Amino acid sequence: MENLSHAHGVLPSASHALFALCAGQAGDFILISAVFFLKSIYYRSLKHLKKLLITLAVVTAGFGCLYWAFPMFFFAIYKNNVYTTEFRVDGNKLHMSGLINSYTPEQLKDIFGAHPQIDTIVLGQMPGSIDDEANLAGAAWVAARGVKTYLPQEGSIASGATDFFLVGKRRVVEEGAEVGVHSWADVTGVTARDLPRDDPAHERYIGFYEGIGWTRAQAEAFYFFTIEKAPAEDIYLMTPQEMLATGVATKIVPANH
Repeated sequence: MENLSHAHGVLPSASHALFALCAGQAGDFILISAVFFLKSIYYRSLKHLKKLLITLAVVTAGFGCLYWAFPMFFFAIYKNNVYTTEFRVDGNKLHMSGLINSYTPEQLKDIFGAHPQIDTIVLGQMPGSIDDEANLAGAAWVAARGVKTYLPQEGSIASGATDFFLVGKRRVVEEGAEVGVHSWADVTGVTARDLPRDDPAHERYIGFYEGIGWTRAQAEAFYFFTIEKAPAEDIYLMTPQEMLATGVATKIVPANH
């Protein structure tokens, strides 16, 4: 339930690949521009051409500095424009894994429309969400379907994926499964921990929990539990007892139940 900090599935290789792509595009831009102006060399002085190339170099360097200063920002833009959530329908079960992003809500609506028999969502390896607004909207839509959510022993959910798991009317977790929570942070670096308890920013998440059927007291207790247990850059793995006490799980069952 954090903004860009939901993206716990960030891989350095992926962000480096994105940088390489951006650098390549910038290189093409410089090359094309240089060719164009070289063709016009008879009409422009060498001095003007030199100024142009210096300007292009400065602009390219600026983009490079922005990338290294805010790699998560560029990574989030990239990951929010490709399909990052995987689905598999097996009878009445929908198996779901990957990162939740802006495409996920529409994917869910399409799948439920094509498979109305689905009454259980089984979550696999889900490190979080890259688009918090889409995650909460998609989760609220699924909550209205009255489904059950299930986390098998090999399952691991964190951050926004934990919020998504809460949409189940019944929420079953197998022993050994991982459920992670932490504080959120926005793109400016402000975290939930920096704000007083009565700050309106908290209401976005507390209101979401209420909207899916939790009482105000339950919603506040769980929300403040998450932001107090771990900062935005870390993850706290809940114990089975905490899952039951906070309402994250309605039942803990043996592995391979």
